[in-house]
Amino acid sequence: MQPKRHSGQAKGNPESISQGIIPGKQRATRNPSAKAFILSHNLTSRQRNRPAPRSLIYFFFALLFLLPGAAGAETAAQPLPSLQSFTGIWDMPTARVLPDWNMRIKYGKAEPYRYYGVALGVFDRLEFHGQFTEVSSIQAPLGPAYGNYKDRNAGVRLVVAKEQDVLPQIALGVYDPIGTGLFPYRYLVASKMFGPVDVTFGLGQGILGGESYVDIGNENANSDTEEFDTTFLFSDPFRPTRPFGGIEYHYSPKLTFSAEYSSLQYDELFGAPDKEKIPVNVGFKYRPFENLVLQGGYMRGQELALGISLEMPLNAEGMLPWKKEKPYKADEARRWKAYAADNEKLSGLLVAELERSGYGGVAVAANDKALWIEARNTRYLSDAKAIGGIATIADELSPERIDTFYINLTQQGQVQQSLKANRHDLRAFQESIMDREGLLTFADLQMYDSSHAGEFFQEPEAATVQRGEYSKFDFEVNPRVKTFLNNKSGFFKHKVLVQPRLNIYPWDNASLVSELELTLYNEWGALDFPPLEPEPTRTDIALYEQDSSPRVSQLAFNQFAELPYDIYGRLSAGLFESAYAGVGGELFRFFDEGRFGIGLEAEGVRKRDPEDNFKLDDNITRTYDTYYVNLYGQLWPEQGLDAGLKIGRFLAGDFGYRLELRRSFRYFTIGAWYTATDTSDFTSEKNRGNNEKGVFIRIPLSILAAREIRGSLIDSFASFTRDPGQSVRQPAVLYPMDPYGSVDYTKRTLEKMRRK
Repeated sequence: MQPKRHSGQAKGNPESISQGIIPGKQRATRNPSAKAFILSHNLTSRQRNRPAPRSLIYFFFALLFLLPGAAGAETAAQPLPSLQSFTGIWDMPTARVLPDWNMRIKYGKAEPYRYYGVALGVFDRLEFHGQFTEVSSIQAPLGPAYGNYKDRNAGVRLVVAKEQDVLPQIALGVYDPIGTGLFPYRYLVASKMFGPVDVTFGLGQGILGGESYVDIGNENANSDTEEFDTTFLFSDPFRPTRPFGGIEYHYSPKLTFSAEYSSLQYDELFGAPDKEKIPVNVGFKYRPFENLVLQGGYMRGQELALGISLEMPLNAEGMLPWKKEKPYKADEARRWKAYAADNEKLSGLLVAELERSGYGGVAVAANDKALWIEARNTRYLSDAKAIGGIATIADELSPERIDTFYINLTQQGQVQQSLKANRHDLRAFQESIMDREGLLTFADLQMYDSSHAGEFFQEPEAATVQRGEYSKFDFEVNPRVKTFLNNKSGFFKHKVLVQPRLNIYPWDNASLVSELELTLYNEWGALDFPPLEPEPTRTDIALYEQDSSPRVSQLAFNQFAELPYDIYGRLSAGLFESAYAGVGGELFRFFDEGRFGIGLEAEGVRKRDPEDNFKLDDNITRTYDTYYVNLYGQLWPEQGLDAGLKIGRFLAGDFGYRLELRRSFRYFTIGAWYTATDTSDFTSEKNRGNNEKGVFIRIPLSILAAREIRGSLIDSFASFTRDPGQSVRQPAVLYPMDPYGSVDYTKRTLEKMRRK
């Protein structure tokens, strides 16, 4: 079929940035001409709330009992994808959700709609899903480079009752309730397995209730800024409601046949297709491989549909299975050499062996009965596993006179975690003779080294600390993709680069950070995105990213200090990021084994010249001052749920707060933030009233390797690129960004220390 074509008002000022960044949604306009465009979808009189034809309902129940039971049919419920990113049949949702920490990446197409999205399962009870919807029947008025109209949508589904013997699974959900709200709905849905058949019945409101975009009242919204509007979400529960339903017949674990009765009134939708011939969608879903789902269907009795989904558990051991690591075993020559060594030579042998095993920043001292070991965890994702690896090497190489180990993990020259343990207790734990509780009864694990260092170094026979050849520096290379979305010059504009980073440690508690950006591919030179303020904080970003020449993104010095009352301090100076240079300082104090913390932070920075690496901007001579109170807490440690709250003055002088919620699991982190500040002093209307919000994911690089490696890729997706609520990237931070560095987390993951 040929979809109807309309010319329409796209989002005003749709630019956003992402490392990657999702465009902020924009509300519909109050402009009368735009309203006339919206109303053009409703030129004919239609009945808005047609009851479901009884013949179709009878058809579904008949099909349920007439389908033959195939040998090998799947009788367990499957969270299969709809045509969109969420779990469902085709256009209708089910009560199923993705399993905990499973992700779906989705593309679907049924003209005039094309869907690009992702979904994530959390706690086996929640499913979050988001996507871009491209409407091919509407050309955006931003020029041919931009193409068709595109809208951002997001939703969530909560399982309120899980399926039992005779009871169905029941879920509540909402989709696209804020922002532009072009496709908003909420629903209550139940799904029940009968042998290989999964039956779904639900009640929907919004567009699932047969309402149109205009019916829901979005023509009264503001087009200039994105608003966090919950009007529809909390509207009258007795608004127009329609039933929907469907069945999925799992012929085999790989093949499923699906049919649904759709409650959508398609010719009332934004970018409306023709009036449906029948409100039924049918098709199949086929899984040729474990993580891949292919879909083919026939929609509304008039349109073919295609879909492809990549579904996978988020696990650090990803595409390549990790090679099994052999337990460390010292050869006889090394062992005899260590047993015959005095304290100083023993320290040197252990330094060399720990460096050879992949640890950085190694320092060792020995006395007649104990070992003091410092090392950076440059080998494992888990600090507990790193401690276990160090303990194994020390146990293999130390003579029997050594009965106590002090194992210290360091970062930026500071001891982050310190374990004091009896050698024989550690050996018993690693060989599964002693459990975790037994080990912690006799061992002492803490976040600070002051008391442990006092114990060890007060002994007169303690040898001088010996440091390894590679203790003074470390090096890493991080790939990055920066994406600017929804610009007039094109919907996707990419910049691909690598960031070599060298950290030098000239003395204890100090570091020199140097980072270079090498551009491999760059489309940012074509961006049409002028700054919004005379002295912008972030909307001049295109000036710093459009050039493909090598750029020094960071060159800064950090001095750390261990202050009284277990307070840590940091003072930094230099080039902080591509756009800023200056000075910054921070104080932070942990409590309750790292579960909570509070700190103070401040910066004073100037704009860097966009073209000269080592020059400040001559046009903007203002000093941008920031100061914050930083609060941190692990809300649900067992599930990796933590939060951070930054309160104070942001770069543009706007006062407010930034709230960040994160969940870390299997070394992946999914998070979201919301920033609200006083924007009354901004000159641009696009900045006034803007509350920045976004999501991010941190992916361990080990998913691409055949072994466990350190490092991660962070991708963030924010609303419109604006100037309020902005902060400066620092070369080092004390304010924690994940729960993995806490003593509490290490204690809960001590099993990873066991020898396999």
